[in-house]
Amino acid sequence: AGVEAVEVGYISDQDVKPPAARCEADLLQELHEHINGVGKLVVMLSLTEADPAGLLASRANQIDLLRLPCTFEQLPIALQVAEQARKLDIACSLNLVNISTLEREDFLYIAREVHSSGLIDIFYLADSRGACRPDDVFRMVSIIREVWEGRFGFHAHDNTGLAAANSLRALDAGCQLIDATVNGLGLGSGNTDLSHALDIVKKRCPDKQYNIKALDTVSTLQVPIPKGKKNIYQLVGEKNFAQLWVDPLIERYGDDTEQLLQGIPRRPYTDIQQIFDEIEA
Repeated sequence: AGVEAVEVGYISDQDVKPPAARCEADLLQELHEHINGVGKLVVMLSLTEADPAGLLASRANQIDLLRLPCTFEQLPIALQVAEQARKLDIACSLNLVNISTLEREDFLYIAREVHSSGLIDIFYLADSRGACRPDDVFRMVSIIREVWEGRFGFHAHDNTGLAAANSLRALDAGCQLIDATVNGLGLGSGNTDLSHALDIVKKRCPDKQYNIKALDTVSTLQVPIPKGKKNIYQLVGEKNFAQLWVDPLIERYGDDTEQLLQGIPRRPYTDIQQIFDEIEA
């Protein structure tokens, strides 16, 4: 379709993980040859990996861009990994997650640290909970832009149906990059649909040449949300808690999970115990 970069998954040497969660060197080499210079090959690395330097060194020739999903608390670790990537001549993107839990001073602190480090090529805000509204996104991007003058992107989740609107608002506020996935596939309720993202970009940049019809070959690719989870993932965004808490919440409360979550207030939950306390108070 002519997109500028393709993210294929996480890198890891843990054999128990599926292929897209470990992206071994042979797979990356095959994908790199398939792309053949048309776009950049992008991977992610979890900051919980025990040997990030080894993972990067074993795949350095196949990686065009490394993305580091990073919480506020993980910033020092992320910058250490970014320094290791820099030594291997791998470009690095810091993707700040859980942004719907952060305050203005938190954003300014992160932006200043990233700027002063000189290690980050692209700064990303990731609405990993799908909890942001368009005005929230505009405000957050504007705050970062007070400090960060480099390349800037936004990653949306569609828990409340606002992924495309939030992506557009991010561009309005000063981002140059937005993420999207084929048919919106992604964690929870998914991400911005690639066809919607390309339409947004083409309206702003008419000279960009995207082949929208190429997406017809994957138009039937779907991964249905498991029964009983769709409404709960919407509540993830509405109430502002982590997507990965859905399964433990269902395990604890069973068929009553959705109704119980509807009764809790919206606030920036930072620990699942806070939700337990709200429900069981």
